Amino acid sequence: MNIGRQAHYTWRYGVHLAKIESTRFDYDLYQLDRFFVEVVYNTELGQVERIEGFSSKDKLITYVENLDISEVTP
Repeated sequence: MNIGRQAHYTWRYGVHLAKIESTRFDYDLYQLDRFFVEVVYNTELGQVERIEGFSSKDKLITYVENLDISEVTP
């Protein structure tokens, strides 16, 4: 899948858990099935820069303060 389709799929079927905003980028964390997806959106260009799927809990540390798991089912 190209990056546009990946983003669309994540936005449609993923559960949004957290967002980190910076000057140039927004970092959105989604839960999709049994793994997580990080969508990096370039706010200056108005486009998705990168999408990364992962299952390691180590990467979640940056999101811990903003994490909302109330909608996530086990």
